Amino acid sequence: IHLLVGVIPLACARFPQVDFLIAGDGPMRANLEEMTAAHGLRARVTLLGTVPHAGVCGVLQRAHIFLNCSLTESFCIAILEAACS
Repeated sequence: IHLLVGVIPLACARFPQVDFLIAGDGPMRANLEEMTAAHGLRARVTLLGTVPHAGVCGVLQRAHIFLNCSLTESFCIAILEAACS
């Protein structure tokens, strides 16, 4: 998420058709909220927070790109879920 906070404003500036849908919650959420406010990106960055397991597939199906921000999971189930949706 640390890198994503810096990349989102750049991606939005370069690609006006790109929006971000971010699922999950944690200590970096405040950084994402501050970044969206500072760059006027609240309409283009949606922070879903925690998504119940039953809703994960629906969220993944809305996306064109899946980005896994984990630096510690060597075999992430989320990647398999994204590939299957």
